[in-house]
Amino acid sequence: MGGLTISRDSGTRLASYIEARRRDIVASVIRSSFLARPGSIAASVFAGAFLDRLLQELEVGDHDVVDVWADAQSGPGDAAEHARIVVMALAVISTTYAADCGHSDEIVSYLAQRSGELERRFRSDGSAGGLRPTESAKLVSRDEIVASLLSAIDARDTATCDHSRAVGMWCGRIAKTMGMGPDEQAFAALAGTLHDIGKIATPTEILLKAGPLDPGEWETMRSHSAIGAKMLERIPSLKELAPVVRAHHERMDGRGYPDGLRGSAIPVAARIVSVADSFHAMISKRPYRQPMPVPAALDELRAGTGTQWDPEVAQAMLTIVAPAGMTRVRHAASGTG
Repeated sequence: MGGLTISRDSGTRLASYIEARRRDIVASVIRSSFLARPGSIAASVFAGAFLDRLLQELEVGDHDVVDVWADAQSGPGDAAEHARIVVMALAVISTTYAADCGHSDEIVSYLAQRSGELERRFRSDGSAGGLRPTESAKLVSRDEIVASLLSAIDARDTATCDHSRAVGMWCGRIAKTMGMGPDEQAFAALAGTLHDIGKIATPTEILLKAGPLDPGEWETMRSHSAIGAKMLERIPSLKELAPVVRAHHERMDGRGYPDGLRGSAIPVAARIVSVADSFHAMISKRPYRQPMPVPAALDELRAGTGTQWDPEVAQAMLTIVAPAGMTRVRHAASGTG
C-alpha cells in the first residue's frame, strides 16, 4: 500500500463503505452549521470531488492522489473552507463507519492521520512547506468537529445524544461551582459532551436493549469508554480529552473500569463527568426503567460520595441541584407546580 498506514483489506472495506454511503456523507458535511449558507452547492461539489480522490487513494495506495489534488484546490480565499470540508468529511466517515461497521483502530488512525495531514496541507502555500497567511491559524475549529461527532451520535440514538449534551451542561456548571476558571469549565463541558462517543461502536441491540444486559453484553457496553478514548486521541484538536473519556467510569474506591484507577489518579475532569453522567442517567427514562425522582437521585449521590464519587464534585452537584429538588418536593406536597 505504499506510504499508507492502512492495510489493503481495511482500505478495501473502507472504500466500499464510502462508496455506499457517499450521498449521506456529503449531506452530513453540508448540514454542518459552518456551511449552512449560500454556496453550499459548491461545497457539495467539492466534498464529492474529495471523496472521489479519497477512493482512488485507497484503491492505488498512494497519498499523492489526494495531496496533488489538494494543492491545486487551495487557492487564496478557499483554503479555510476547503480544509473544513475535508476534515469534516473524514470525521463523519470515521464516526459513521464505527456506528455501522464496528470500531477499527486501523481505520480510525488512518482517517485521523489523513485529516491532520490535509489540514496542514491546506495551510501550506505548496512551496517548501511554508504557511500561507490565513484569517485563523486553526482552519477547522474544535466546535465544528464536535458538531460532526454529535451528529453521528444523534443518527445512532437520539437519547444518547441528548444525554451527552445534558452531561456536558452539568459538567460546566459543576466546574464553575467548584471555582474553576473559564478554560477549565469549557474543558469539563466538552469532556462531558463527548464522554459517550465510544457508544457509536456499541451494537444497536445492546445500546437500545429494553431490559438488563447479560454479562457478555455488559462487557461490550463497558468497552465504550476505552473505544471513545482511542477515537479522540487520534483527533489532534480533541486528543487531550482522551484520558478523561477513558476514565469517566472509574470510581474513587478503585472498583471502576477500565483501569481500576483510585482517588486522585482519576483525572479531575473525569471525576466531574462521572457525577454528571450518573446523576443525569438516574433522572432520565431508559428503555429498561422509569426515571428516578430528583430527591431520590440526590440521596443516591450522597450515599456514593467517597466510594463511587469524588466528595468535592458530589457536593458541587448537590449545591446546584438540591435547592431545586427541595422546591419540587414542596410543590408536589402543596399540589402546585
